[in-house]
Amino acid sequence: MPGLTMRTRFFRCCLLWAWSGFAGMSAAVAADDKSTLEWLNPPALKPGDTIAFAAPAGPAVMAPLREYAKTLEKAGYKVIIPKGIEERGQGYLGGTDDQRADELNKFIRDPKVRAIFPVRGGYGLTRIIDRIDYAALRKDPKIIIGYSDLTALHLAVAHEARVITFHSPMPMAGLGENDKAEYTFAGRAFRRAVFADQYRQGQQGFVVATPEDRKPETLVKGKASGRLLGGNLTLICSTLGTPYAIQPKGAILFIEDVNEAPYRVDRSLSQLRLAGILDQVAGVVVGSFTSKEPAEREETDRVLREYFAKSKVPVILNYPIGHTPLNATVPHGGLVELDADEAVLKVLENPVRLDNGSQQ
Repeated sequence: MPGLTMRTRFFRCCLLWAWSGFAGMSAAVAADDKSTLEWLNPPALKPGDTIAFAAPAGPAVMAPLREYAKTLEKAGYKVIIPKGIEERGQGYLGGTDDQRADELNKFIRDPKVRAIFPVRGGYGLTRIIDRIDYAALRKDPKIIIGYSDLTALHLAVAHEARVITFHSPMPMAGLGENDKAEYTFAGRAFRRAVFADQYRQGQQGFVVATPEDRKPETLVKGKASGRLLGGNLTLICSTLGTPYAIQPKGAILFIEDVNEAPYRVDRSLSQLRLAGILDQVAGVVVGSFTSKEPAEREETDRVLREYFAKSKVPVILNYPIGHTPLNATVPHGGLVELDADEAVLKVLENPVRLDNGSQQ
């Protein structure tokens, strides 16, 4: 650099070094940004497929697992129940963190496994979601189901792999009790969403059915479409501030919870509001908020209405989803339309593939 002083050369070198470092960081951030990835649909379940039960949250109980496994096997499916799954309980956890994470990853990486059915919720997913092989799941998408604590896994998969999963009943929480009349709706809704024989050739999407005697309530009229994201309100809030937090921009948010005192529901909704989540979503579906005491149910209902009655986006209440026998299966990450005027949720595209071709 002829004509430049030593000091000028030094500062120029510093600037070039800083700029190259910034550019490298920007490239790394861009490479790590998965928000532009195409969403992938797992293949629908068909006879002959292998379904693996897993216990990534609370401990397993064998009786309902065997019962539901027999139902699946009679329909032509192969079922894997991990050996000793009922013996490894660690208090409120279905095993050590290593056991639970390794089990999920084993099934995610196994090309023969076409669906993973967590057996129950409870607690435990937030301890291991940073240890899941999301790259393997994106390379080989497969059906993952569940609700309650499984919300953490749904959100993480949506963030890291962009694979559609299913907010649904589980073998120990709704699916293993299909012989009971009150669970018939949940069983039908589950089959409608994930099994290949429920789809007709050329059909795209479907209206999520609701019980005839429990029609959801319109709180704020309007229509909106977007990716359906959310689940258990407590878990949505528990993942805020982490790499697996909900990505609310343009989404249809759905929430539910169970046995939370009204002030705790209030606190969680306040957190969503203060975090800017409620300002970014395109619509809201409020599911089941159950409490043991009628007075608490009434107070929780008041809190929910207080937060959403003046919303600028469509809102429906009392949607059949969550900790209730009437637990509809919906595609987490699926493209949906919320018609609050009619209190209807429509899945716009098939959330499962009807072929065996790969998506990457």
